[in-house]
Amino acid sequence: MIVSAFIFLLAALLLYNTYISRKRYEEQTVMAQEYLDAGSFEEAQEAYQKALSMNYGDKEFLSIGLAEAYAGVHNYDKALEVLRSRYEVEKTIAVKEKIEEITSKKTDHGFYQLISFGDTYFSNGEYNKAIDEYEKAKLIKSKLDISYLKIATSYMALKRYDLAEEEIKDGLALTESEKLKNMMGKVESRLNEIKYDEILLMASEYIYQENYEEAFNSFNEAIRLIPGKDAAYNQMAELYISFKDFDTAKALLQNYLRSNSSSLSQEILNKANDLITKRKEKERVLNELYTALSVVDIEAITKIMEDSFFIDIISDSAPFYYSPSGNMNLARGYGMLITDKNYIYAGGFKDGMREGIGIQFVLSDNKKTPGWYYYQGEWNHDIPNGMGKTAEESFERDSDGVWKRKVIETSGMFLFGLESGSMHKAFYSNGEETGRVYYTSVDGVPKAYLDENSEPIKTETPNHYVIGPLILNDEPTGEYYSVKFGTKYAIKLNNG
Repeated sequence: MIVSAFIFLLAALLLYNTYISRKRYEEQTVMAQEYLDAGSFEEAQEAYQKALSMNYGDKEFLSIGLAEAYAGVHNYDKALEVLRSRYEVEKTIAVKEKIEEITSKKTDHGFYQLISFGDTYFSNGEYNKAIDEYEKAKLIKSKLDISYLKIATSYMALKRYDLAEEEIKDGLALTESEKLKNMMGKVESRLNEIKYDEILLMASEYIYQENYEEAFNSFNEAIRLIPGKDAAYNQMAELYISFKDFDTAKALLQNYLRSNSSSLSQEILNKANDLITKRKEKERVLNELYTALSVVDIEAITKIMEDSFFIDIISDSAPFYYSPSGNMNLARGYGMLITDKNYIYAGGFKDGMREGIGIQFVLSDNKKTPGWYYYQGEWNHDIPNGMGKTAEESFERDSDGVWKRKVIETSGMFLFGLESGSMHKAFYSNGEETGRVYYTSVDGVPKAYLDENSEPIKTETPNHYVIGPLILNDEPTGEYYSVKFGTKYAIKLNNG
């Protein structure tokens, strides 16, 4: 009985110890799982290790839990060590799948760690170093678009859009990522902008070389490349304006502004419209001036030439030719030559020179002594030559200090701009004729008038000689017209 009692007691003690040990194991296992679920991975590691040291429980379950605890702190190598050790003991599917899972997590962690390193370099502006890290990440996961996107972004930051384009193409070959497709659109747009600027730079060079045909070709190429950008339109319009082709410049900009908005394009369009308006006004004024010259309407001529529009707009672009028909043929034709704001010719032209019948009008530039002068008649090789007439207006004070308007008209033959042969001068004061004189000139020098005895008429004015009697209303006045010795009458051709 004593032996039986002892054996019973010993068995009871063994059972109790087993119960206590199992209970502790269960408590440790529950605690490890709770730590793991709570994200307290280091405490979970310690709890799983204690549970594994006990001779109870599911070793596979505990090994997987410990591996997850190590993975929680990114210690994937330790997690795999635990799992592989367990797999050597018992090759179960659960352990194998967990090994694959942890291996995948290790790969992901390494991938995103490299991406993170690259992002740090990128944020510091160290784009080449960032690219190196992203390239390493790409080797780990070549079918994810993130590394391609970040590499391309880094190249764009370096303004190497060509390399960015190549990177995106590589990525699209493997991923067909929508993000990469969107980025490709941005890169291609930027590459087009770079090419666009290069084309415009070349156009500027062509303009400098006066190769305008190639300049226009370059502008059109740029427009085809980026139709919505205004620079090519604006520069082409400015070139047309420089050629005074305002209508083409206007049409070009209007076409652009129908679908786009640009304050600069609108500004240039307004400039073209203003120039068109001025051109139309200029043509109107020039046509009126040509007509006035043709009929020698002195009042209309001087009114136009003294107007600020003629001075500031028309004569500002002198010298130039004008024809009312718009087809000025300098080889042979009729038109008008604006030399400057004071000298104008209207009449015939041949080989670019005044030829045939025409009028040269000169407006005085002296404000103190205003007036005008003109020659109307025959021209030959740009010189008055033949029958013609001159007229000159001036102002002088009489004995009472009153200003009077004086006009002298001379008619006759002119030889290479000099009076030649029988001449006729008429004198007017304030619009009324005061007399006229008939005389003869040779090479511009008036001959002395001789009396019935073939003697020169004496004059009381020193150093003067008489060239003819003054006549008024077809009757002699009894007075004579004299000129200073050395006088030579020549036509005032132009300001040259």
